[in-house]
Amino acid sequence: MKSEDNPQPFAGGEPKTCPECQGRGWKDNRCQKSDEAVICSHCNGRGFDSQGKECYGCHGTGLIEVRTVDKIACELCRGAGVYPVPPSMTIEKFAYRPGMKR
Repeated sequence: MKSEDNPQPFAGGEPKTCPECQGRGWKDNRCQKSDEAVICSHCNGRGFDSQGKECYGCHGTGLIEVRTVDKIACELCRGAGVYPVPPSMTIEKFAYRPGMKR
């Protein structure tokens, strides 16, 4: 495993932009729900277009899988956006603060 894959806290110095989330404080958490497939809106569930070609939306299946995307706090910086997180940093300064207004 390369050292970039698992960054370690550094001794002293200023916190740097988090290498895991690039300073955003969050990462996408993509979830695919195959049991919630819905009828393809491009071909109306037929699997092909009006010219008889395979539908580009569902690739001939007639169904499209539902995908949800939500944001989760970065595991490395815990949402701060910098690493290591200084002890003096308050939650109001974190990059990712779900449910809190800026």
